Amino acid sequence: MLARTVLVDGEVAGHVVSFEQLGATEVTYWIARPLWGRGVASAALAAFLTEQRVRPLHARAAKDNAASLRVMQRCGFVVSGEDRGFANARRTEVEEFLLELRA
Repeated sequence: MLARTVLVDGEVAGHVVSFEQLGATEVTYWIARPLWGRGVASAALAAFLTEQRVRPLHARAAKDNAASLRVMQRCGFVVSGEDRGFANARRTEVEEFLLELRA
């Protein structure tokens, strides 16, 4: 597992984490809502990927979360499939895109 805190102007703004799941390494992130749309997520994920060198690296994005999908794609992830999964923040199951960052 690799975890990094995202800081903006010296204040905690979120986190980026990678972890092992079912034999694959997956990455996820969270950014505070007031910072959405400012490029913080894209910059944080891009910086994280310079440290987390495992490839392929996997991720998930809710199908209705176009902004998160764009963040992942800006950082080189490509859609590799679809699934359903439990979204903790929503407390329900959602349809997801599966993403992969290859070597």
